[in-house]
Amino acid sequence: MSESYATGSVTSNGVHPYAGGLIGLNEGGSVSASYAAGSVSAADARGDVGGLIGQNQSSSASASYSTGAVMSSSPATGGFVGKDTSPGGIADAYWDTSTSGITNASKGAGKPFKDPGITGLTTTQLQTGLPAGFDPAIWAENPNINGGLPYLIDNPPQ
Repeated sequence: MSESYATGSVTSNGVHPYAGGLIGLNEGGSVSASYAAGSVSAADARGDVGGLIGQNQSSSASASYSTGAVMSSSPATGGFVGKDTSPGGIADAYWDTSTSGITNASKGAGKPFKDPGITGLTTTQLQTGLPAGFDPAIWAENPNINGGLPYLIDNPPQ
């Protein structure tokens, strides 16, 4: 999946849910140049809950971010991804520490902690220049579009 975004809220009431702002379970796929802005919540404390991806399994993700609030009592709750079973498969990934409710720098992924390739940034940091790894041929920023956050040039928000 490339150059995609979601803005709606996600709520899971299922058992062992995979809840993400864009993808619940990324199994064997690749996500790049994508973002999610809606809130994500899960009632089951055994789920994998993340701002962009619920669980990243044997997969990769790059040049992507999430800004929505992430709410769950599960230990596998992260600003960007709930559970990443592919350590090293995520690069240049970000979550908004101001809006997600997850301010702990080690919680970009709920599991494992301090997952490499995931960085927490404030809203202001996301609005003041493209993050590292974001290609300016794909991404742009404008204070009048997408709240000043990065947006996809070929797929601008409506």
